[in-house]
Amino acid sequence: MANFNNMAYSDLVAELLNDAIYLKDRSKRGIISTVRQYAEVVVRRILDIDPDDQVTLGNSKMVSALKAKSNDSKLLMDAVENIRVVGNKCTHTQELGPVTEEDIDSVFDSLFDIYAYLFVEFFTVHKFGRNAAIISSFSILPPLIRYKALKSLYEADGNNISIIDKYSLSILKAVGVSEAKEWVLERKKELLEVPAYTVEGIEDIRRKFGDLIADQSMRNAPNMYDCCMGRLCEVDSTISKNGVLYNDFESAMGLFSAKGFVEGDSIEVVSFNDLMQFVYLGRRPSPNDRLDKSYITISE
Repeated sequence: MANFNNMAYSDLVAELLNDAIYLKDRSKRGIISTVRQYAEVVVRRILDIDPDDQVTLGNSKMVSALKAKSNDSKLLMDAVENIRVVGNKCTHTQELGPVTEEDIDSVFDSLFDIYAYLFVEFFTVHKFGRNAAIISSFSILPPLIRYKALKSLYEADGNNISIIDKYSLSILKAVGVSEAKEWVLERKKELLEVPAYTVEGIEDIRRKFGDLIADQSMRNAPNMYDCCMGRLCEVDSTISKNGVLYNDFESAMGLFSAKGFVEGDSIEVVSFNDLMQFVYLGRRPSPNDRLDKSYITISE
C-alpha cells in the first residue's frame, strides 16, 4: 500500500478501540460513534487513502470508490451503510430517540462484516488453501469473522475443498455443531462426488512418486462428505472435552503473538501478515489458560 501504514494509525486505533470496547461505563451513543470512527480507518485501508485526505462514510465519492474497489460487494457495502445510518443516529443532536443494545450489536456485527470482507478481498487474489501456513494463521481469527469470510468465499468458489472444510468448521464454531452438520447433510449428494484432494496435491505426488502412486491416491481418496462429517465430530468432541480455545481477538492474542505471523517474503505472505497485523492492531490480550495446554494446535 502506498498511503496506508498500520503503524501510522496504531495510536489512533488503540484509542478508538479503548473507547469502543475496553472503557467501562461508556454511553451507548459514545460506543457507536467511536465504532463509526474506527470504520472510517478501515475504509482508509481498503481504499489506501492518504492520511491527509478526509473520509466520511456517507461521502458519495467514497461510496462510489468502495463499490468500484469491491465490485459492489454486498458484504462490504451493506455493512458500511449500516454503520453510517446507526452512527448518524448517535452523532446528530436532532436524533432524540433511545440508543439500544440492539444498535450496538448491529454496528459490531457490521464491523465484523467489514473485517470479513478484508479477507475475502485477500483470498480473491491469493487462492484460499494454496498456502497452508496462511490458512493456519487465518484460523486465529475470531470464529464469527472466519464464518462470514468463508461463507462469501464458498458462494464464489464452492468446489474449493479447503474452503468447504474450513467453512463447515467455522459454522460449528460460530453457530453450532447441529447447524454445521445440517449444512453438510444438505449438500451430501454433491459432496459425495467431490474427492478430498487438490489438483496441486496430486501433481505434487506425481512429481515425487510417479504416475502410478498419484493415480492410486486419486482412486483411494475419501470424499468431502465423509471428511467434513468426520472433522466436525472430531472437533466437536475436542471442544466438548476441553472447551473453546478462543472466541474473540482478546482471547486469541497470545496465540497470534506466538504463531500468527507467517514466515516468508513473498507478496502473498507480506500482504497477509500486514492484514493480520491490522485487524489485531489495538487489541488487548485477555487471560487464556488454554493456550498453555500441550494439546493445543493452531488449526484446532
